[in-house]
Amino acid sequence: MDVRRDGLRRRGAGGMRGPRATPDAPLPAGGTTGRPRPAPPRTAGAGRRPLLSIVVPTCNERDNIVPLVDRLAAVLAGTQFELVFVDDSTDDTPQVIRSLHPRFPVQLIHRPASERTGLTSALVRGLRAARGEYIASIDADLQHPPEKMPEMLAEAQGSGADIIIASRYCAGGSAAGLPGRRRHLVSLGSKWFSRALFYERLRHVSDPGSGFFLLRRSVIEGVDLRPVGYKMLTEILVRGRWSRLEEIPYRFQARRTGASKAGWTQGVQYLHHTFRMFVEVPDVARLWKFLGVGASGIGVNLGLLWVSTSVLGLPPHAGWAIGSEGSILSNFWLNRSFTWRDRRDRRRFGVLIDAGRYHLATAIGVTANFVVFTAAIHLGLMTMAAGLAGVAAGFAANYAGAAGFVFRPLATGSPDAADLAATAAGEEAASAAGAAEQQEISPRWL
Repeated sequence: MDVRRDGLRRRGAGGMRGPRATPDAPLPAGGTTGRPRPAPPRTAGAGRRPLLSIVVPTCNERDNIVPLVDRLAAVLAGTQFELVFVDDSTDDTPQVIRSLHPRFPVQLIHRPASERTGLTSALVRGLRAARGEYIASIDADLQHPPEKMPEMLAEAQGSGADIIIASRYCAGGSAAGLPGRRRHLVSLGSKWFSRALFYERLRHVSDPGSGFFLLRRSVIEGVDLRPVGYKMLTEILVRGRWSRLEEIPYRFQARRTGASKAGWTQGVQYLHHTFRMFVEVPDVARLWKFLGVGASGIGVNLGLLWVSTSVLGLPPHAGWAIGSEGSILSNFWLNRSFTWRDRRDRRRFGVLIDAGRYHLATAIGVTANFVVFTAAIHLGLMTMAAGLAGVAAGFAANYAGAAGFVFRPLATGSPDAADLAATAAGEEAASAAGAAEQQEISPRWL
């Protein structure tokens, strides 16, 4: 079973521990500081993993490559690290990257036009090719200050966190580098929408759309990452295996050279990506899935009531009973197949057992609705307000009953749990084998 987050400590500018925070103001153009050029970074021996892999997606960033690498080398002197460039450029950016060798351990993956499907697909390619114990993502446009990288690595090693997020929105951070009010609004809107939809994973994450993060490689090993667009961190937080993350603040810098790739296409891709995670990941957004199923049940109820009374000519109470039972069965089937598909009873008569429990939970919800409605009337609430209170109580009881009684978490060691674990292990092994094969044939070392 996947291990998920069980705690998070958010840090502001005044609450850091470990090494003193490095400044994140940009260096002068050209990436020089007046100091001698640092010694080349330590490289891992043949067959050994570097401590850190830094994945850098690039698309026509020729003027930013050397300043970025110089700044990383300056702050990571003495650290075993590698740079993994995944390049979609149509200019001479690949030649600039090749010129870095042999001063730096560089891996270049230049994708043909047919494979250039966006930022997150480039990141997936880089994450799979990375060899480090820790893997970081940083943009090539210098809007992510490279000087934060040692702090992120030290925080991961010191705290034991699985993921370190450089956040624009926690205390001490800033998103001032975003150009224009529209970009600010889009960034904030996507942040709050993602947090509300995937509440179970993201409720304590201030910047789920950050492109500047560091993680243990175990977080994504064997995980089938299927992002669309540019929200790679959200994909990792929703699908990955992690139990603890930390946030550190940073100031998002304004772009100095090149052009931003953000636009309406990326907005459509964000919605596509969000919908894909909503549908494919079973143990997230359950409340919203339950609400959607419940709304469909209202349509089933009213439709059967109309057919029973207007078409078949049955008495109203008979039509009500048919509509109610139809909506209960519809809701049960959809919740079992979608909302809690990872928890359904898969034994021989499991569907009948689940159906019986669901009817009982529904009866409890109807009772709660009636009790709260009656109490509200006696307390002097208007009929519609009392009805709304009753519906809310009934919904809460139905959701709690479905989550904790009908589709309760599988007991560890049960045959069904063992069967699911074996299935998941098989899927992960196949995914890992595919990733290993891709890594073997894709990267080209300089």
